Amino acid sequence: MSTQIESNGPPQIFDPDSASNKAVAEYLAKRCATFVRLEAARKKGWADPEGDKYWQIRHEQADKATGHQPDNERAGAFWEMTKQIAQEMQEKTRAMTPGHLGAEIFQSLDLCMAPGGFTWGAKEYNTSDAVAYGITLASEEGGHRNFYEDAIVKFMDITMLAGEAGVDDIPQTHPDHSLFTANRPFLDQRFQLIFCGGAVLRTQQRSEHRRDYERSRLTTSQLILAMQRILPGGTMVVLLRRPDAWDVLRLLHQFNAFAEIQLFKPSRKHAVRSTFYLVAKNVQSDCGTARAALEEWKQRWNRSTFGGDAGTGEKDPEADAEEVQNVLDGFGPRLIKLATHVWRIQADALDKQDFKEVTGRTRKKQFYWPERRN
Repeated sequence: MSTQIESNGPPQIFDPDSASNKAVAEYLAKRCATFVRLEAARKKGWADPEGDKYWQIRHEQADKATGHQPDNERAGAFWEMTKQIAQEMQEKTRAMTPGHLGAEIFQSLDLCMAPGGFTWGAKEYNTSDAVAYGITLASEEGGHRNFYEDAIVKFMDITMLAGEAGVDDIPQTHPDHSLFTANRPFLDQRFQLIFCGGAVLRTQQRSEHRRDYERSRLTTSQLILAMQRILPGGTMVVLLRRPDAWDVLRLLHQFNAFAEIQLFKPSRKHAVRSTFYLVAKNVQSDCGTARAALEEWKQRWNRSTFGGDAGTGEKDPEADAEEVQNVLDGFGPRLIKLATHVWRIQADALDKQDFKEVTGRTRKKQFYWPERRN
């Protein structure tokens, strides 16, 4: 099967009308005024036609910073931005300095590393003999340009590491059969700090069948590899979207069982977006709840990669209503405490955002408002 660039990125993966997401929203609306304010700001943005135009142009500008021939100025600005996020993250969470944890040398691993700002932070805030490793998509394949050279980097598509998910035999009928690999990079190493900061890139060339499930595949691919490389007691930093989305809430609930978690959202960078970072410290990767989470992530990767009638992926089944309610009853108050500042930052930014600041020629309307896609 030939590949093509996905000009509009992945489709909407947050369904506000799903039973699980509606249950979460109803729970939060009764208990968190900040969430209510954010929902109002989101709806106002959805109703603003300038919002679609704004996000379309923002995405086009971001695309110019990636790929084989990126705009050097934009690529450099993105590199500087990731360094600034790393600095703010360290100031507010101390994520970059988990300690040596009994190991002789401090080692970090950055998954989807480029442009390298987080790896820069891992080296900047630790001892001079710290060693940094990374895995990232090559720019020739649509990835970001890597600016940080003081690291040992493997260039590969992390979503195709079938061996990490325990898959030995790839169906011959799968259209990407030749792209999967049993390679397990850095398998014999353990890291005190691992970043899972990958986002689906519109500039990456991939088969069309991957479009619907790529976000799930990318997230689970990173988590699977990281959980099998983290030194017990280490720190994982995971890029996520919408703590009020059921699948994200459930992931936070899982991590809460085997790590000390907090949420971080930059106060200015990407403030209008729904993105945030899970900072999971003291990860007990060998405990039963962590092993159970790992097995579930492997199953999700398999489902989004090989599931369905065509054998090229399918969605996760709708969550059971009783499970959703049990998680909300047990973890809901904790979620509100963790996420309120994340919602506040986004709500403040959306309230201040003037979408009419968009420049450039008018284009045919496309849905680029992030909450319709994320």
